[in-house]
This record gives sequence, structure tokens and C-alpha cells, in this order.
Amino acid sequence: MIVLEYKCPCCGAGLAFGEKEQKLKCESCGNTFDVDAVKAFNEPESENVGFCWEQQEIKELSEDESQALRQIVCPSCGGEIIADEQTAATFCPYCDSPAVISGRVSGVLRPDGVIPFQVTKDDAKSAFLALCKKKKLLPKGFHSQQRLEKITGIYVPYWLYDCDCEAYGKFDGTRVKVWRRGDYRYTRTDHYLLMRNGSMGFDGVPMDASAKMDDEIMESIEPFDYSKIVDFDSAYLSGFMADKYDVQAESGHERIEERVRKSAEDLLRETCSGYNKVTTKQFQVSTDHARSRYVLLPVWMLYSRYKDKTYIFAMNGQSGKLTGTFPICPKQVAGWFAGITAAVTLVATVVQMLL
Repeated sequence: MIVLEYKCPCCGAGLAFGEKEQKLKCESCGNTFDVDAVKAFNEPESENVGFCWEQQEIKELSEDESQALRQIVCPSCGGEIIADEQTAATFCPYCDSPAVISGRVSGVLRPDGVIPFQVTKDDAKSAFLALCKKKKLLPKGFHSQQRLEKITGIYVPYWLYDCDCEAYGKFDGTRVKVWRRGDYRYTRTDHYLLMRNGSMGFDGVPMDASAKMDDEIMESIEPFDYSKIVDFDSAYLSGFMADKYDVQAESGHERIEERVRKSAEDLLRETCSGYNKVTTKQFQVSTDHARSRYVLLPVWMLYSRYKDKTYIFAMNGQSGKLTGTFPICPKQVAGWFAGITAAVTLVATVVQMLL
């Protein structure tokens, strides 16, 4: 394993990837550099350059511990960096220098592409605080900056699945007609058998490939604009965290097939227009040319703490879409219902007076 750190050619400080500039930026002298130029300047040309894994000499780790933890040396200050087996990019806990563990993002683990961060850390923080102010039932003080403990930019590993499919469905379409004749009210319901089939292609159905990430949260920040995917270069990871995949592509087949099936069914059902209600009676789908790609997608993880509980939020690092679960203040809820009750009572009183 080799630990890579991209140095500023001007002052020697560590470089981080700037979301707005789309270049590597030096926070010390303010200069920006193209990725290729800095890569040529920094990366070693020989395999002998860099730092290798170190084995702790004081006490041998068990086999399970060895698989769960890894120990490397920061090339800037010589401090030890502890990372788990999935970590591909991290920060030195002593000098805060960004470091990329090259062995985790090369060979069979090398991603097919990456979407660079478009949303800055300050943008993510501002968006979170602005959203909190719109939530009327939040506990007082939750939206203060002190509650926001940590914001981390992570390149999350994803599998993108492509496939072609043939879909066939039978649907029950109903039309309802209501009329009155004398003192009677009549309802007539007509049923129609609707048959639909079609060919369709799905490009880039995503599934996060990290067991650490909550699948529902990751799905809720979709979609990503895949047209912005660029060829992978480890320089994009500088200044961010990154994990290699620990969920195999084969593990997502059942989940992806269900998403494709549901989407195909919805597409065919949408063609059944002009009916009051459409229900599925039978549906079949077969796929072909199924394949998967391995990419890294940008995600900001925000952590807010309230009453000894940590609330986790995720933001799409490309579009800025934010999701998460907020705490609710019981007093605010009681006040809200009291206000509604008072308003309803007032309206009822006015109506009675008018009558």
C-alpha cells in the first residue's frame, strides 16, 4: 500500500479538491492547479517511493482485528493513521493532511468513474440550517450551529446497473358514471381489460456498495447526473473521505430487478389513460444485456446532536438534495394542535352566531 498526498508546487502545503473551481486548491497560498499537472508533480514514478503498511510490534492483532483495522503512516508528519479495511481516502488525525491510500483504489478495486463534488462544505451547512428554520416543530436551539457537530464529504461507492427489458402487462381499467333519477342515485362501473407491452432500457440504476450506508437514505438523495461522470483519478479524493465497495455487485441483483420491475410496470400503467382507476392484473418482465459499473458518487454526511442522540443527514454532493430525520418537540406539537383547535372553535362560534 502507498499513501499519496498531493502537495502544492508553490508552498508545499496539502491540496484539496475545490468543488467550485473543479481543481486542486491550496488553502495556504490560495493557488489552484489542474489535476493532471499536480499529479505529474506529486505522484511517485517508482514503486519504491511512498510508505508501506506497518505492523504493530507491541502486540500482535488477532486475525479478525487485522481484517477490521489497518495502520499507515502519514507522509507529512509521520503520524499513524488508523483506517478500516474499506477506507480509500482519509485525513491524518495529527496534521489534518488529506491522504489517499492508493492500493484501495487500484487494480480490481479501481472505479470506472467518479462524479466530483459540486456542493461545497459551506453550502451544505447553510442549506441544513436554512431547512431547520422552516421546520416549525423542531426543539428550540436544534438549528443552532453548535448542534451541527460534524460535516464530512464522502465519496460513496456505488454500483450502476444497466439493462434492456421486455415488459408485458394486463391491467383492469374502470370508468365510473354517477347520475340521479328521481329519488334514486345510480352508479355504473365499467371494467376494461387493457393489455400493454413494450421494450425499454435502463441506464445507471444505482445501488450504494457500502454496507455502512443506510440504503433508504442513499436512495432518497437520488438522482445523480451521470453525464458529469469523469474518468477516475485519485486526485479527486484528496480532501475527502472515500470507501471501497464491500457489497458485491451480485448482491444487488434482486434489489435492482425489483426497482426495474416497478419502474417498467409504472411506465406501462401510465399509458392507460382515460380511466378513473387502473390496477395491475398480471405483469411480466425479462431482462437482457445486464451489466454493472463501479463508480464513486459525492455525498455530504451531516451529524447533529440533541439530548444525547445523534441525528444523521445526507446531502447529494452534486445537486444539494438533503434528507434526514428531525426531532420533534412535544410542546411545539401541543401548541400547534391547540392553535388549530382554537381556530376551529372560533369558526364554529361565528357560524352559529350567523345562523
